[in-house]
Amino acid sequence: MRLRDIAFRRRFARKSRRAMTLLEILVVMTVMAILMAIAFPSMRGMNDHNKLRATAREIVALSKYARNEAVFGERRTQIFLDVAKREFWLDLRTPDAKTGEYRTGKNKNQFEQRRTLNKDIWFDEVTTLDRNVIRDKVIALDFFPDGTASPAMITLTNKAEKRMTVELLKGSGMAEVTPGSIADKQERAAEGER
Repeated sequence: MRLRDIAFRRRFARKSRRAMTLLEILVVMTVMAILMAIAFPSMRGMNDHNKLRATAREIVALSKYARNEAVFGERRTQIFLDVAKREFWLDLRTPDAKTGEYRTGKNKNQFEQRRTLNKDIWFDEVTTLDRNVIRDKVIALDFFPDGTASPAMITLTNKAEKRMTVELLKGSGMAEVTPGSIADKQERAAEGER
């Protein structure tokens, strides 16, 4: 190789390792900022919808657990919904046979922790039997040893007014989640019957 070829290769190698200029970096950052500004609002909406769906699934999972405890423990279990405080919990204690009230004492450790809904989610509508409304805005969902449950429909909503409905089926004691409100679910069922 000649000396001139070696000098040319060194000069070419030096130019190819050249860094980006400040102007190029600013252009890339501006384009990225514009793309993020466009994408962020839709991503936030997806996050709110995912929180709503996760809450509905958490209620379904708690329902399955309550049903299993009722069947295998051969006793009635209940999930309580406090609509005003936006809480729900499972109570595995046995109620007093005469009064129906839960006794504190030796079975105290079978009280599941209360779960509070996310600050942007609340109970929009709860439809159930009258006997399941215990106190103002506190509802008990019963699960029986034969695998059945008291029927209920629970609609959760978020600040974007998206809704998810959890339906507790009487015959099987199973819960299912569908998008929309109770009225939307009934509309779809009526259309399916036609």
